[in-house]
Amino acid sequence: MSGIFTSLAVMMSPRGLEAAGHGAGLGGAAFLGLLVLAALSAICTARSMDKLSSGELRATPVDRVAFGFLDAARFFTLTVLAVSWLGLAGYAVNEIFITSFPNLAASFTILGLSVWACLLSKKYSGDLFGGTLTLAFVFFIYVAVMVNQPVAEHMGYPTELPKLFSPLLPAGFVEAGPFGWLQLVFLGVLAFVGFDLPLVFENKGSRAVPAVFLILVAFGLFVWAALLVKTPEELLSSTVPHLAVAAQVLEGKGRLLMGGTIVFATFAGLCALFRLFGHRVRGVLAEDYSRYATGGAAVFIGAIITVMLVNGWAGKDELESLISAGLCFWFGSYALIDLLGIIAMRKAGRFYLPRFLTLGLHAVAAAVCCLNIEFLNYFLYALGCLAVAGVALGFTMKEYCDYPPLEEVSEDNSEEESDSEEGEEVKNDAVQDDPEDEELNIVSYK
Repeated sequence: MSGIFTSLAVMMSPRGLEAAGHGAGLGGAAFLGLLVLAALSAICTARSMDKLSSGELRATPVDRVAFGFLDAARFFTLTVLAVSWLGLAGYAVNEIFITSFPNLAASFTILGLSVWACLLSKKYSGDLFGGTLTLAFVFFIYVAVMVNQPVAEHMGYPTELPKLFSPLLPAGFVEAGPFGWLQLVFLGVLAFVGFDLPLVFENKGSRAVPAVFLILVAFGLFVWAALLVKTPEELLSSTVPHLAVAAQVLEGKGRLLMGGTIVFATFAGLCALFRLFGHRVRGVLAEDYSRYATGGAAVFIGAIITVMLVNGWAGKDELESLISAGLCFWFGSYALIDLLGIIAMRKAGRFYLPRFLTLGLHAVAAAVCCLNIEFLNYFLYALGCLAVAGVALGFTMKEYCDYPPLEEVSEDNSEEESDSEEGEEVKNDAVQDDPEDEELNIVSYK
């Protein structure tokens, strides 16, 4: 379950909640259909990862490099995203729960608790991680379901249903033009970023399906609810659309539940990052020290995040450029694996045409990350470092190097095997019946 929970924690992060709200504001009810397409694409890509990483399908002799890129993108992007999560969680604590508690102090408190949780025993650490993630998910679902309920008996919804859903696309989407359409694709794909994390713990593509399905249901309910109580323009202009929607529940007390979702999801997301890194480094540690891998990873990455928080990175525009670079590389790695999957399936004679849609969605999401980069030097430097790290990981990590050799499959392999077996039998018979061998074997001793 750790792999599924890790993926779910990343998708439930504050940036994921923000993506769902802004997607509803930009695309209206049509965003629901895009979420379904993005979910199917995530499952298809997970299956390609499964086949390629196990060696069942091979596209090129260097398929391992794509997985090295993917690992580099995961660690870098989640680390810089964690700084943003903590900034948003600190804002939630200050604005919703304790106004006298400074934002930065709240961020450090959540970070410290997440590092402490990873230093506990495996059982207690897993219980805290799973418990907080479950609470975050339940709070979010409760808010979405309650917003979908009528305000009071015999009264109906606070906003007229036909006015919102006719037409399906809001006027702002048409006015946004091609860039707005690409941005909507990016938000749909962003909602499922991290679906591949279960494959780090278990090399099974099917383990990504439950997390993708849960997020699809949760975000689908939320998008529908958001469009019932807010206009698309209001959702798109708000920096925290999920809090604006939650204010419609329990006479404003729904903000407390959504604030709990933000705080608990941030805590779970940090634990997921530490567990992911700890699992990766466990393979290079001696067996006596492997049990300290997760705690050591928490301390190491926690120190990096602390330095960034102290230097004010949570509120800097430079951080967004680093996040854009990481997401661009992550989505680009998805697209590369989709491409390798198409090549491998074509070689194996399997049906691969639907995979082009998956490739297109991930390629568009990666391209959108390159638009409106305010600090180009940060963006390009991060991309260069990720490329070097990806190549290094691809050719050094044991998980990627133990591939079976790439062999050419004959069109009629079974006939060749039967022919070779018959040839061996004939050869053996010839050796046994050779008269010269019989003469050589006759030796007399007197």
